[in-house]
Amino acid sequence: IKHIPIAGRDITYFVQQLLREREPNIPPEQSLETAKAVKERYSYVCPDISKEFAKYDNDPAKWVKTYESTHAISKKKFSVDVGYERFLGPEIFFHPEFSNPDFTTSISETVDNVVQGCPIDVRRGLYKNVVLSGGSTLFKDFGKR
Repeated sequence: IKHIPIAGRDITYFVQQLLREREPNIPPEQSLETAKAVKERYSYVCPDISKEFAKYDNDPAKWVKTYESTHAISKKKFSVDVGYERFLGPEIFFHPEFSNPDFTTSISETVDNVVQGCPIDVRRGLYKNVVLSGGSTLFKDFGKR
């Protein structure tokens, strides 16, 4: 059993940071709640981050989604364009240095290190039976990556 110090809240904080830098429409008191909703509704794991950036740059109308909500105090509607955040949030499992420079070991590398530390005759069976737990493993295409 191996633990990595990345959880859903880390992804939410990272998405919140990305949205704050790019979207001035988000009420400050609702930025965390907005980031959580964006993460849960729109996030997915991409197979290749550079191809994903190119995909969004070539046809943003097709890939950028709009999140709409109501300001809790003023009751005015606001909207947020959700672009790169869709795949950059879950990407911190594979590139943790994006959000925390102190932790640089990806989930893939952690799994590989654990299996490689076992006797050679059981490694194949271990690779076939990797179990990941937690709500963040529910991101679309997480298992494929």
